[in-house]
Amino acid sequence: MKKILKTILPMAILLLVTANCKQEEPFDGYTVTGTVKGLNTGWVKLTEAANRNKVIVLDSTEIVNGTFEFKGKVEAPDMVNLVIENKSAWFFLENSDINIAIDWSTVKPEDWQFTPIVSGSKSNDEFERLEAESQAIFKKPKYAPLDSIQVAYAKAKKNNDPKLLEEAEALQKKLSPLSEERRAEYTKAKYNHAKNNPSSPVAVYFLGYQYTEGRMSKGQLKEFYNLFQGDAKKTAFYRNHITKVYKDVFENLGEGNKAPDFTLDTVDGKALSLADVKGKYRLIDFWASWCIPCRESFPHLKELRKKYGTDNFEIIGIGTADAENKWRKAIDEDQISWIQVYDDAGMGDEKRAPYGPVAKLYGVPHLPTTFLIDENQTILLRNATKEELDAKLIELLGY
Repeated sequence: MKKILKTILPMAILLLVTANCKQEEPFDGYTVTGTVKGLNTGWVKLTEAANRNKVIVLDSTEIVNGTFEFKGKVEAPDMVNLVIENKSAWFFLENSDINIAIDWSTVKPEDWQFTPIVSGSKSNDEFERLEAESQAIFKKPKYAPLDSIQVAYAKAKKNNDPKLLEEAEALQKKLSPLSEERRAEYTKAKYNHAKNNPSSPVAVYFLGYQYTEGRMSKGQLKEFYNLFQGDAKKTAFYRNHITKVYKDVFENLGEGNKAPDFTLDTVDGKALSLADVKGKYRLIDFWASWCIPCRESFPHLKELRKKYGTDNFEIIGIGTADAENKWRKAIDEDQISWIQVYDDAGMGDEKRAPYGPVAKLYGVPHLPTTFLIDENQTILLRNATKEELDAKLIELLGY
């Protein structure tokens, strides 16, 4: 009997230890532990990154005695927004133990962002390292002369001196090759990292808004859209930004697609639809009073309209992301004679309101954005250069 007990007892202990080990298997998801100095109570939300159309809440939790915790699991590392009292910060969420320290006493009421200290996320560490390295390009000694441009413009503005403004413009022109060299070096760092790390979620965000129509050629837009794979394609930025830009340019609102109809009020307050505008070829021009390139394009548009007449070539200017009073003032100052409608974002007289509903409908990436369409509202050119627009009109109209 004693011999049997001696055999059974160790086995029972072994089974008990094994059972306890199974219960204590390590958690393979993420635990985000946060401290908020200066804010004892409230709510914290995790929201999806890079989504400008709507806020998608991934999780929320309460702040208790200045601390909060999130627990869950992600399929792949991704950037998320941390939102407290309508102010936000970002960090990379991955399956690890992540600590976030926030000093709320340094956050001002007018701030819309705050800066947390994040530890425990390798993806976050990598992104911050890459950003620091790319920003260091701007601090290289060989680019130091470029700082004088901003100083010159500030001096001209302070003194309201046209001569000083001319000097600032001349300095900017003189140093433009150096400025272009710096921009090229910065861009190359982002492009190369993406090409060398096509599966990395971090690489998607490091490339960031370099992936826009204004900064990439159409060939590059195709290249980088098709470059990313694996976890990189699972990121919110790839879904919400990169995919949208690609589809807008090549599928939804690219050359050969139909320009969607819209109705907006003219300067005189009359409703006007795109379909109502006559003209064999029409140029839709999204612009704002504060947009210097927009207003610099007007003299050439006047020349084209004079050359071809309104039956062959009409322009529909759409004021967007602008205060209505400033939009109207710019029309008077620049003596614009073609059709003008206002894309109201409902923000009153704010200088830079968000894009209005029609700009959003057209997926406007930047200002100016233009679409040359025919009588059937088929898009013939999207964001054409001055030279491309001239050549296309000569091709279409024969002179």
